[in-house]
Amino acid sequence: MTKKILVIPGGFVPYNDTVTLLSYKHLRSLDAEIDVIALKGKEDEGLVQSLKEDENFKKFNIEYFGYYDDTVATYERKNVVSCFFNFIKYCFYAKNRAKEKKYDVVYTSSIPSFTHLSGYFIKKMLKDDIVWIASFSDPLYKSPYKKDLESFKEYNIIQKIGFFVYIWIYMNGMYEKIAQKYADKVLYICKEQKEFMISHYPNQEELNKKAMVIPLNYIKDWSIYKDLLIKNKTKNKKKIISHFGRIYGLRKIDLVLHAIKELKEEIPNLSEKLVFEQYGQILDRYVNMIEELNIGDIFKCFDKISYNDVMDKMHKSDALALYDTFVKEDEMQPYLPSKSLEYLLLKKDLLILAQKNSPTYRIFTSYGYKCTDNDVNSIKERIKEILYSDNGYMDYDISSLENEVATKPLQEYINTL
Repeated sequence: MTKKILVIPGGFVPYNDTVTLLSYKHLRSLDAEIDVIALKGKEDEGLVQSLKEDENFKKFNIEYFGYYDDTVATYERKNVVSCFFNFIKYCFYAKNRAKEKKYDVVYTSSIPSFTHLSGYFIKKMLKDDIVWIASFSDPLYKSPYKKDLESFKEYNIIQKIGFFVYIWIYMNGMYEKIAQKYADKVLYICKEQKEFMISHYPNQEELNKKAMVIPLNYIKDWSIYKDLLIKNKTKNKKKIISHFGRIYGLRKIDLVLHAIKELKEEIPNLSEKLVFEQYGQILDRYVNMIEELNIGDIFKCFDKISYNDVMDKMHKSDALALYDTFVKEDEMQPYLPSKSLEYLLLKKDLLILAQKNSPTYRIFTSYGYKCTDNDVNSIKERIKEILYSDNGYMDYDISSLENEVATKPLQEYINTL
């Protein structure tokens, strides 16, 4: 029997975000009628084209309730009061929809965390008449990023206030707690994230029973992924090592910058042989450090670019950088960078900074990659290996990362309801 599913994701495709893609990939292969109540964000041209080519997208009936930027407060817009009222209205609108129309499943996903508040309202209202599936791309409760005092000290007073507002609206741990308590199934992207999140609760055996890990995966028929699988050997006049995504908080690159500084002193005319390209948000202190170390001719920073442009730049790069989250050695590290999937599909040379207790280290070493310790000498040696390499490709099987394969356990669970 065809299931009826209500999806409350915050943003949704073709708005390009880690969670929007995660939500769509979780649900696209289901035999279901799917209603989505979303917050409208900027459409990504690459995703628009891919969705046009995807027959599964037709089963999604998307209704927009306001705009993403009017519901999630930002430091630039300073729209805290309006955002509070807007996300509360969004949650109650979704609840009323579930009251008006019968659904078998309600699916919520974070970030933003308040989507789970909607799931809680609906589950409390309908009880056993609906199944609640809650998806998490990152931990909310006791997130290590909330305890990053080093970065917090660098914020001015307005930024510090904004940080707490951001956590309250966007990453409120209370919403993780209610999802763990009341959701029927909880989804994670890797086992380390699952273990970290469940470790904070006394009923761990019960939570493990309703936990499901759905790894990051790709849709093999989408052209943006097909292009990644094509091995076009790249050889630029100067080696390009690119990174795509934010560099902030516990994702630190201080030692990378110092390693580049030392290499510049050791290798003549290094700026004619090597360039690091950073696309996306980077903290001001790193911008200042790049200037102070006089490495601006090697480490270049650019604004965030579209998904299509990201794919193009990945192909044209000689190697890619992955700067992982670092925590204390005796702590659990639950974070997996969202671009890990694309990097695995490309099979290119990688500069991976990761500690051994991380999902990044486990996953990438299982495919034969080398992960680099976060110290200057190790980073220097790995950069030199890339600099003097012939840009070869890795060889491994990625069939387990196909969308239909990776999401099969979730499909089977929903089909048995």
